[in-house]
Amino acid sequence: MDPCQIEEYKIYDVFYNGNIVLISPFIDPILEIKYMGKVFSCNECSDNHTRIYFLESEYSETIELQINGFNIKTRVNKYPEFKDEIIFSTLVKDEDAYILQWIDYYMKLGVNRFIIYDNSTNSTLAERLKPCIQDNIVVLIKWTYPYNLKAQHTQQNHSIYAFQNSKYIGLFDIDEYINIQDKSMNNINTFLEFIIKKHLINPDEISGFMFLNRFFYNPWRLPCENMDFFDICNCDEISEEGFEKSIVIPKNVKTFSIHVATEGKETILLDKRYVYFNHYYFLNKENRGLNNTNLMDNSILLTL
Repeated sequence: MDPCQIEEYKIYDVFYNGNIVLISPFIDPILEIKYMGKVFSCNECSDNHTRIYFLESEYSETIELQINGFNIKTRVNKYPEFKDEIIFSTLVKDEDAYILQWIDYYMKLGVNRFIIYDNSTNSTLAERLKPCIQDNIVVLIKWTYPYNLKAQHTQQNHSIYAFQNSKYIGLFDIDEYINIQDKSMNNINTFLEFIIKKHLINPDEISGFMFLNRFFYNPWRLPCENMDFFDICNCDEISEEGFEKSIVIPKNVKTFSIHVATEGKETILLDKRYVYFNHYYFLNKENRGLNNTNLMDNSILLTL
């Protein structure tokens, strides 16, 4: 799908989720946006990364907005709801070689759909993902915005608002693989239900769940094509802070910034004894992730 971009105002997409929603990076000054005489509200990321403008309205395929006093006609996208489903969203830039492995792994863990935002320069993703798109497993969205203008931040918030009726949205990169330690619960929904019951969590009162990171390295430059990288077990200690990733409950999040909800309800940090994610830091990066460590972790192999 192509976003309904309004380039002169750095609006990355206009879509409908019960509200008319506009996603943009955090650029001053804030826009004054009106539709049919009504003024849009705005949720701003407290880290100054993203703005989400929204207005309750009926759906129309095309609308005329007034932005800072100027009339602008635009299409309005309408994305599938995926109501109560577990979906994962990621931004991909020239990573075609590893996308199918990522999708296959998370389907085994119970993920229903994948929202892939394509930031590639010469992408073959549409062809590579064609069977998944035809089977309604993947929604492919062109997202060719600069990283220095918050391409990833806006992608995450776009998913949270566009697919607000889904049960969970995982916000992980394609070199990041959740590693549930109890393989008898090797399903994301089953595992999170276990956490909810064990800790008496009310899902209506949280933004989601945060996973700690474990970096994996390839110091000997071993083959990592296809699924070979799963056999590379050199790693660091699990990071205690700073590299977390999340599965969010979208209806409870107002803004998100790479690792955590910046506006919304409480986020639950998951115990590393139960789960963390393997971050294969070397994938598709020729001179990155070559650290030589004494630690090894092959626990993910029991999932494959």
